[in-house]
Amino acid sequence: NIEKSLASYDIFHWLDENERRELHGDYELLSMELLAEIHVKKPGYVNILPKRGAGSSLTSPPLFDWQSWKLRDSINDDDQQTLPSFDEEDDLSERDRLWITGFSLTKNRGELHTLDVETGAMSYVNEMTARAIKWPNEVASIPQQQYVMNHQANSSSTYAYSSGEQLEDALLVTDGFLVPGKDKGGLYVVRNPTNSVTERRVCLTGVMNLQGDIINGESDWFYHRAVWMDMTGDGRQSILAARAKLPLLKGNSQDDNGTSGKGQLVWLERPMPHTFDERTGTPLDVDGTVFDPFSPANTPWKLRVLDEGPDVMFSVADLDPQDDTIEVIASQFFSKKLSLHSIKLGPEPEVTFRRVIDDRCGAAFSSVLADLDGLTTMQHDDTVSYPMVVDSGSTVVSLNRNDPFSHLLVTSHECSYADSSGEPDEDRASTTDTEDFESEVTVSSTSSSSASSTTQSKIDGGSLFAYRVPTGKDAWK
Repeated sequence: NIEKSLASYDIFHWLDENERRELHGDYELLSMELLAEIHVKKPGYVNILPKRGAGSSLTSPPLFDWQSWKLRDSINDDDQQTLPSFDEEDDLSERDRLWITGFSLTKNRGELHTLDVETGAMSYVNEMTARAIKWPNEVASIPQQQYVMNHQANSSSTYAYSSGEQLEDALLVTDGFLVPGKDKGGLYVVRNPTNSVTERRVCLTGVMNLQGDIINGESDWFYHRAVWMDMTGDGRQSILAARAKLPLLKGNSQDDNGTSGKGQLVWLERPMPHTFDERTGTPLDVDGTVFDPFSPANTPWKLRVLDEGPDVMFSVADLDPQDDTIEVIASQFFSKKLSLHSIKLGPEPEVTFRRVIDDRCGAAFSSVLADLDGLTTMQHDDTVSYPMVVDSGSTVVSLNRNDPFSHLLVTSHECSYADSSGEPDEDRASTTDTEDFESEVTVSSTSSSSASSTTQSKIDGGSLFAYRVPTGKDAWK
């Protein structure tokens, strides 16, 4: 409902009338409008998730003065404005809920808030959850796991599947950071989040005591990102995650590569039901009750290390849809590099290929797949194979699964493409096979005598890099 801005044409003064019509008809020129200010404590990460998932059990009436931008066109312009009718039974499939996590260096608790973008109502998790999850990072929806019973002549079998459309009223929360006291993180499931009556939490990476601290399990790692993935090919939605530990603040020395810290790409296997009801196919636990993968009897989940290196953010792609692998593209913050890890899916998932894409990008953080070439709107030649999105790596949905993409966007806290003298740092070339990878960062010269030339210069601070992904078989592999 955001209208095109004709004022934007002023910057395209060289276009003739026909070219401007083409620009107006084929390209979106969007205007921005301040709609509301949302005040929460210590905001950190922002996620937009489907309303039909986490928080769906909440029933909150709209705030008196809240006007949803999705419904603003239906509001009268006169002084006596009326809000659109609100019916909790309306279809939630296209509605969103904003989740905001936050953290503090001094307080021994995290912040986890949600905003219903239709009504303006805000909620937050209870105190026990906030004290257990001291440094919440990204959050994600949880898909419902379903089972289908196949009856044959002499036997029956059951297989799992998840359409991705049906979601649990639950939230997957990554937790922890390098700050002492907050570095014992984990992966948490918060069921019925912000529901004052039924909210519960469980840790998938360890066992918690009554105070919410992990007393047994993988407690010395912190997590920034986790995604749901069928790793074993049997329909079970397991978790693929990156985790890190950085003992530098505790006085530990750096490793042999000069890296003060450690990162790992891990997967947590979703447990299997003990048996199934022969008549209904209902999954059952060992005691005969309905199987619950998040119950204390089935947690923590079994964790396996797939590879070393990935520590914070990553995206997942299928660079070659014809093979049996997916590719994790990881921004390694502490190792200061961008890496690729090809995972062969199956009963025993394993990394079959790895490489460093760039080791001069500095302390890389985000890794987001982007379609800067507009591939999703083009008609594709069947003979050309484009890389496909599995998980875009963004907290706001921009590309969906199986969409083609053209670029990888990476943010970095620093860059070491050139030394302080402005000369390229040739000695820092990647130690892996990067002959087909071209990358450079150039900064325009400020000298009027050389306005058309560029010089390489060291970047110290926040930077955004766009890497064009090669097309064709074995791209980047």
